[in-house]
Amino acid sequence: MKEVAQAAGVSTITVSRVINTPEIVKEETRNRILKVMSELQYQGNQAAKALVTKKTRVVHIFISQNIKLTNPFAMHFLAGVSDGLSERHYSFLVRREWDHPYKCDGIITMSVTADQENLIKEKFDVPVVLFGHSLPNYDWVDVDNYQGAYEMVQYLIALGHRDIGLIVINENRQFVSDRINGYKQALSDNGIPFLSERIEFAENKEDVGYIKTIELLERTTITALFCMSDELALGAIRAARLMKKNVPHDLSIAGFDGLGYERLTDPAITTVHQPVYQVGQELAKVLVERMEQPDTPLIHKMITPELRKNKSVFKANH
Repeated sequence: MKEVAQAAGVSTITVSRVINTPEIVKEETRNRILKVMSELQYQGNQAAKALVTKKTRVVHIFISQNIKLTNPFAMHFLAGVSDGLSERHYSFLVRREWDHPYKCDGIITMSVTADQENLIKEKFDVPVVLFGHSLPNYDWVDVDNYQGAYEMVQYLIALGHRDIGLIVINENRQFVSDRINGYKQALSDNGIPFLSERIEFAENKEDVGYIKTIELLERTTITALFCMSDELALGAIRAARLMKKNVPHDLSIAGFDGLGYERLTDPAITTVHQPVYQVGQELAKVLVERMEQPDTPLIHKMITPELRKNKSVFKANH
């Protein structure tokens, strides 16, 4: 900075102002300093700046241990966050545990349960933005899981299905209850009773979806099956084949996610596409706004998923 000031014939304070608050420097002086900075290939020392401003320009992203980073969901999410933060010149660190001895300017976290609110308050003294709407006193961005499930079940009912099974991801998370409620409401709006015998709870794995589908088919007469993830739906299709049921003519199978798994089988899975990349971008944008303008009103944004009709669903065969 001293070299730039000397070459431009100004003080180091003026150079600092051009870097940090350029609008208060006269245009002629500003342009002269910027020209010198370009000629000298000046680059600011971010570490030194962080010491002075007590800002790291680093964001921590908390992703629970049970979500593999190689999972398409996590990959799309991180890509969106990365692009959103990069545009605003922030970097990020992925964290897998709640204890964090490293300084950061803000936090994006996913898979938070309502009983973790006190934990967040206790652990973090920087702005926190949530992927999910379980804690209304924080900024959050979420996918409208209720609407996605509701639209899928409405679609199955419109095709004549009334015996519709459901494989639920067995986790105490808001998105799970939202999808169950969407399923229930679609049944109710069409005068179809909710029967617990048509429900199975499963760990979100293909082989568990396979086992749970066999159990459902052995005890019910379902003509359609809505799985809470495409990974579960992959297992469901494999189970249907084992039991000599044609998909979709004997059994329609639908999923949720639309992030790549739906294309791993023939027929491709009819699914609800989660715009997870867009959610990641929005979370980054909301967090930067909160960090830079702490007094802005809370931001709550719900993003609508998209029903994608593929070949694993067909009219009910009555």
